[in-house]
Amino acid sequence: MRRSTKSAASTAPKNRILRPPAFAYRRSAARQPLCLSCEKVDLQLLAERHGTPLYVYSAQTIRTRLKAYAQAFRSIPHTICYSVKANSTLAILRLVAEQGGGFDVVSGGEVERILRVQPKAASKLVFSGVGKTVPEMELALKSGILLFNVESASELRALAATAARLKKKASIAIRVNPDVSAKTHPYISTGLHQHKFGVPIPESRALYAEAARHPNLVVAGVSVHIGSQITDVGSFKDALLRVADLVRELRRTGHNIRYVDAGGGLGISYQPTADSSAPGSFANQLAAYAKAVLEPLRGLKVHLLLEPGRSIIAPAGVLVTRVVYRKTNNRKRFLIVDAAMNDLIRPSLYSAHHEIVPVSVAGSVETQLASSPDDASRHTASGDAASELTDVVGPICETGDFFARDRKLPITHEGDLLAILDTGAYGSVLGSNYNTRGRPAEILVDGTKAKVIRRRETVSDQLRQENF
Repeated sequence: MRRSTKSAASTAPKNRILRPPAFAYRRSAARQPLCLSCEKVDLQLLAERHGTPLYVYSAQTIRTRLKAYAQAFRSIPHTICYSVKANSTLAILRLVAEQGGGFDVVSGGEVERILRVQPKAASKLVFSGVGKTVPEMELALKSGILLFNVESASELRALAATAARLKKKASIAIRVNPDVSAKTHPYISTGLHQHKFGVPIPESRALYAEAARHPNLVVAGVSVHIGSQITDVGSFKDALLRVADLVRELRRTGHNIRYVDAGGGLGISYQPTADSSAPGSFANQLAAYAKAVLEPLRGLKVHLLLEPGRSIIAPAGVLVTRVVYRKTNNRKRFLIVDAAMNDLIRPSLYSAHHEIVPVSVAGSVETQLASSPDDASRHTASGDAASELTDVVGPICETGDFFARDRKLPITHEGDLLAILDTGAYGSVLGSNYNTRGRPAEILVDGTKAKVIRRRETVSDQLRQENF
């Protein structure tokens, strides 16, 4: 779990603000306010150069979290298949590939992104999703991917026919539905029988037998994924216990099961918790997760595939936005900012909580060395700023266009910058052009370097695709 942030009341010394990894308040010059930085680059400077709203990512956080996964699962052959749907920006994918990571994709478009970044990474690519089309299967087969996670009998037959026509072999795992509750938001829970994902374990046996009869299909593994933003690791253990029993049964009936794809879904703390700032907390969380996954697989001698996304990229990103107007309706206060639900839809879609902090604060800074694998200094900010209860809302003509309601924040003025934390996952990737708004620019920071990895979208960019 990442070191979390207290909201505005944390301006008091007894309630210090703790930054997520690689984000810290720093003083750029004497007698100036503290400025929130990504690694060694001030967010205020980035906003002045590139405008707002603006996504900013920390390369250091991505690398260290990938390394933390590798360390936690070092006792078993494994491949970290980063979940592309969490954040599919090409520069992020390239960074993952450079660290030796594989990828989990759910569309042909995501396959194309991997091929654009590093064609040879296709050999460590698993293709999930309930609705793979024949053209998507063709692309994946021609690219030489590692594994198809098959989710229905119809898909199995379509894949077999496509592979035969192309004279290719398709390695497959059946994604089983273990009927295990992920104890998460219902929109991102996938492991119960009422969900569209996977095949009930009893039905999977017949599908494995059918697959073994197809000369162009190679039965290679068992796959499971029970949901996203899961903080109760016991759910993972329950699912893997059922998967392990199935692996043993399939091997007894002659199937050469070499892979177990345990999916992803490990959650992060979006809100301050009692232990979220403890040194090594993410490493501890990963250790508990690894134990829950590995114990059921003991003695099976399989190659483990993991599909983390949010836990790697969410804490690596912030969305910087500027306050356009202050507004009061009777006693209700609003901060109207230039970011909107088309830029970050999670609060509107899931009522998701994201901590929001000022980019610039008055006060003192205290530095502590972190002992966690986040490999970042931990900084705290304190001061005596007054605070208020306010809604943070965007300019879109929807009441659902909000980032926070009745949030306690320091008194914020028109023109001030705010940072919305933990937006690296399911932020830009879920963006839209609602209200003919352009998508924000995206910046990747690596130490003292800041690179534009996606330029700001213009109205001309949007209109270019249309005819009248």
